[in-house]
Amino acid sequence: MKVIFFHADRFGFAVESPSERLGGATPEEVKSTVLNVEECLVALFHVEEADGNHQVRRLCKEIKRIAEKVGASRLVVAAFGHLSNSYALPSVAMEISRQVVEICCEWGYEVHTSPFGHNKTFVLHAKGHPDA
Repeated sequence: MKVIFFHADRFGFAVESPSERLGGATPEEVKSTVLNVEECLVALFHVEEADGNHQVRRLCKEIKRIAEKVGASRLVVAAFGHLSNSYALPSVAMEISRQVVEICCEWGYEVHTSPFGHNKTFVLHAKGHPDA
């Protein structure tokens, strides 16, 4: 699993269209076509072929560690299939994404995510401190 973090003043996305790279999997239902979140930790992660429960736990612990370090109570966590050449099956990546969101919610964070299986445009205004 690969992940990239940003401590952001602002993060947003707009859903553009369903992805054609889902190998027959059904994209998640779009609840909102636009999202804008202020003062948040953004974690964009790529689920690789061999990833499973161990990687989910490791990612969640890292999200929590960084959120505590930067003082973020608001998270944006989303699958982002652009960080590796190794891809999990879409159904596996979708389930792992759901688990990450669920765990972070259980920890008391305000968690936002983007619908899996859709092309989106992103807007990111990252902070400029060393841990951003």
